[in-house]
Amino acid sequence: MKLLHSLIVLLALVLVGCNGSIKQALTSIPPYEQYIRSLEKAGLDQTPMAQRWLAAGQRVFTDSVQIRLPLSEAGYFAAATPDARSYRFDGREGQVLTVDGALTAEPTTTLYLDLFVWQNNRWDRQASEVVQADSSLQFNYEFRQDQHCLLRLQPQLLTDVYYTLSLNLTPVLINPVSGASNRSIGSFYGADRDGGQRSHEGVDIFAARGTPVVAPTSGVVSRVGTNRLGGKVIWMQDIKRGHTYYFAHLDSQLVASGRRVAQGDTLGLVGNTGNARSTPPHLHFGIYQRGSKDPINYIRTLEAAVEASPLDTSYQAQAYKITATQLNLRSGPGTAEAVLDQLPRDTFVQIIAQAGDWYRISLPDQRQGFVPKRYVSAATSGQPLQVAAPSLLRSQATPQAVPVRELEENSSVEVLAHFGEFAFVRTAQGVVGWLAR
Repeated sequence: MKLLHSLIVLLALVLVGCNGSIKQALTSIPPYEQYIRSLEKAGLDQTPMAQRWLAAGQRVFTDSVQIRLPLSEAGYFAAATPDARSYRFDGREGQVLTVDGALTAEPTTTLYLDLFVWQNNRWDRQASEVVQADSSLQFNYEFRQDQHCLLRLQPQLLTDVYYTLSLNLTPVLINPVSGASNRSIGSFYGADRDGGQRSHEGVDIFAARGTPVVAPTSGVVSRVGTNRLGGKVIWMQDIKRGHTYYFAHLDSQLVASGRRVAQGDTLGLVGNTGNARSTPPHLHFGIYQRGSKDPINYIRTLEAAVEASPLDTSYQAQAYKITATQLNLRSGPGTAEAVLDQLPRDTFVQIIAQAGDWYRISLPDQRQGFVPKRYVSAATSGQPLQVAAPSLLRSQATPQAVPVRELEENSSVEVLAHFGEFAFVRTAQGVVGWLAR
């Protein structure tokens, strides 16, 4: 009776607690922590369901899922199984993490998205979002330095949630040469100049003479002039980031010092003045902030993630298993990703998401990883087995799991899949569970 009362109160928290705007900036108490406090205040944080939810939220910090962006994923959270998803990746100074997605669930459902970065030997939360049912998710984070990141996705308790998620890295700035692409960049930061006497403090972006040079972001023109190396040059201040942008070898300067400019405003025209007279027309673009910075990640565009395919939800009612003789479990959806483990044929898996031609799976020991879809099939049939002695059929593949049925000596079961020292079986009455081998 006490457990029933706790579940009723917990359900009430899910229905009326933690409602908020679709987007929330990181406050002194992030929404995720506010939800935990609401559980504590109601005396529910020690219930088995809440403990599993809290453990899932912490487990993401020690799992081995490591992805490369861009990534698109569609997935599912089951109300009966508290869980969380994590995405580890690297962000570079000059890039912006862009997260787009959608959530389909009951109207009162809330999903928490938290971004952490690794610094000072720990994961520090940098930003939070709250997403509500049947709404879109849009989230941006600008990297001011190279950082190793972890994005955590976790819904409230007792909610079934479908989600789609696309993670992309985009440059902070637009290319300062109108119409230019990555292929237009022909000389990079750090290259030797003057026989190694100096290094290149920027990138060269090649274009036809007279091509507009535009402001890569909003700011103020701080200086317009000439010098021996750069010829006709313009300096621009980025007030938001504290950067100074340098545009050199211009054919023409079309702005005056002190002018405020918006992103995309024309500053001048591409040329080859200064020490570039013997080279094809190009823009030398530099970034300075207490010294020079490599501009490449600030302007280089990356491949965008394809839109996530809708998840086939029919798999939820079935068990799945590996069909290959031995299959690599990988940290991300691709053959170039790290191998976490090797799964033998008939290993039991749970499909929790998909990314292109890969499934994100969860193993009975709660590890997660990615495997190719073509090597996973429904565990609908298997080999017969006669139980040699009275045995317990358990709810999970562990000796501590709750028994769901007692099997008599010589009773027959069908082995559908395996994991470790346990077999996932089905009795003649259709009951499924785990049997110690």
